[in-house]
Amino acid sequence: MKFIADKFRNWRPTFSPTAYKAVLVAMMAGAFAIPLAFVALPYVEFFNDMAVQPKARAQSLYGWWFPEKPLVERSAVAGTIAQGYHPYPLEGNDDKTIKRAGQMFTNPLPRTMAVLERGRKVYNIYCYPCHGTIGLADGPVVGPNRFPAPTNLQTDVVKNYKDGEIFHIITRGKNKMPAYADRIVPDDRWAAIHYVRVLQRAMNPKPEDLK
Repeated sequence: MKFIADKFRNWRPTFSPTAYKAVLVAMMAGAFAIPLAFVALPYVEFFNDMAVQPKARAQSLYGWWFPEKPLVERSAVAGTIAQGYHPYPLEGNDDKTIKRAGQMFTNPLPRTMAVLERGRKVYNIYCYPCHGTIGLADGPVVGPNRFPAPTNLQTDVVKNYKDGEIFHIITRGKNKMPAYADRIVPDDRWAAIHYVRVLQRAMNPKPEDLK
């Protein structure tokens, strides 16, 4: 019995380096995983069929879960009225109607820095993707296998448009350009026109601009 007692008294547990590493890794993983589980579990959706479904959102793709990935640009539901809507008396986008709009309407907004800043924001949201930074019809969505190039805003034709004519084109659309009446409120259209004039002037400065 004394021999057995001496054996147990002198016994020491031994672990290989691999076992030490495995225990350490397990402890570290548990230290991270357990708190994260308590935080994340309340937000995990086990039945999320209502969230993951083939629904189309404007200017977006269907997503990862379905093979169809069309770019969606949906018009407003028929009969709806946008916030800030104002009746517009002219229909059509032919040259005669556009010319008439130029005679009927003038820009009601003053050309102040606040108006120009608002026009810049509107232009960068709605116009820049097609017309480009300074209106040269070289926006990021234009090119081969993309959208066709729009009208170059720096041409003499557009420079000679009256503000009312540009307002009508934004409102009713023309050629490849869709109507933006349901996307841009009238004051923002007028502000964007002021900003387009600034871009045109920037490309064709005059001596008095140096003053």
